[in-house]
Amino acid sequence: MLADFITEGHLERHLRRMRTLYDQRRQALVRALEAQLADHVTILGDNVGLHLMAKLRSRLNDEEVVRRAAQAGVGLASARLYYLTHAPGDEFVLGYGNLSERRIQEGVRRLAKVLL
Repeated sequence: MLADFITEGHLERHLRRMRTLYDQRRQALVRALEAQLADHVTILGDNVGLHLMAKLRSRLNDEEVVRRAAQAGVGLASARLYYLTHAPGDEFVLGYGNLSERRIQEGVRRLAKVLL
């Protein structure tokens, strides 16, 4: 059954649809971050995967940003977890793969309230 799924082109069509969907969600996240946080955000890295890394400038330290964001219903992780050596501060990983564009916009609005 799996071989038929692949040979009949269903897997390729599915992958194309998913790439388009995730690209739209990433673009929605970038637009929302730039609109809500303007001078307080820099998008880092390439356009790959289901997560986005961003530098979020704030008066708060990383742990406080993560804690307050969680209290506001927004999940993000400090990028410090992903560095082997000294990590620069204010870098965060935001996932968007399972979020609608509406939820992305609402989450960024809440995050902006935490940071600003």
